[in-house]
Amino acid sequence: MTTNFPSSLDSFTNPSATDAMDSVTVPHATQHADLNDAVEALEAKVGVDGSAVTSSLDYQLNAIGAYTAYTPSSTGGLTLGNGTIQTFYTRINDFVHTYGSVSLGSTSSVAPYVDIALPVTNATSTFESPTGNALFWDSSMFIWKGTTISVGTTTVRLIAELASGTYTRYADLTANVPFTWATSDAMVWNIMYRAA
Repeated sequence: MTTNFPSSLDSFTNPSATDAMDSVTVPHATQHADLNDAVEALEAKVGVDGSAVTSSLDYQLNAIGAYTAYTPSSTGGLTLGNGTIQTFYTRINDFVHTYGSVSLGSTSSVAPYVDIALPVTNATSTFESPTGNALFWDSSMFIWKGTTISVGTTTVRLIAELASGTYTRYADLTANVPFTWATSDAMVWNIMYRAA
């Protein structure tokens, strides 16, 4: 019998103490062959240490929590120019965590907003998901806090937190919000969400 594993479980017939080695109902050689096939299938499913086979358990366990670099397919109103962008993500089942940063160069610009394309489609387009935070560095002065809001299921928008009297309000990034963007200024974000 060729093993059914891993598509289904095997059902072996156990020999009894009174079965002869040349039993017609429980042939000894067939028993060994069936068990050999099953053990080989188990080894293939588990995988060797450092397995490169993506379906093996060893590969999948080693991939948990590993971050992959990606290039966002769009960045909204951000013109990167000679600036730099770094983005990474990991996915564990339906949980996705992504983070990234932009450092502006002399030919970079911000207007009228900054949207960052997600590496994996988001489960919902409501404002509740994905959730995240953002920071904006004015290289000559301060750090400004911000947050992220969902723009559909494939994009988040980085927005700045601004003081307005006794209230806090949020505004899209522009050339002058939350400050006048210049060379070496930066933005970073950290986002968690549920994949579709």
